[in-house]
Amino acid sequence: MESIETGLKLFMFIIVISLLFALVGFLVKKYLSNFFDRIKVKVFALIKKNKN
Repeated sequence: MESIETGLKLFMFIIVISLLFALVGFLVKKYLSNFFDRIKVKVFALIKKNKN
């Protein structure tokens, strides 16, 4: 019986960790893609400014 409880605790721990990683991955993708898009826009604006 104790081994079943230990297995369930381990299973719940793995689920919580995987959800945490999924959340972190989602936030990184959401905010870093926005961050890189802003950098691209600034670089292109500087290039256009230098051409004129």
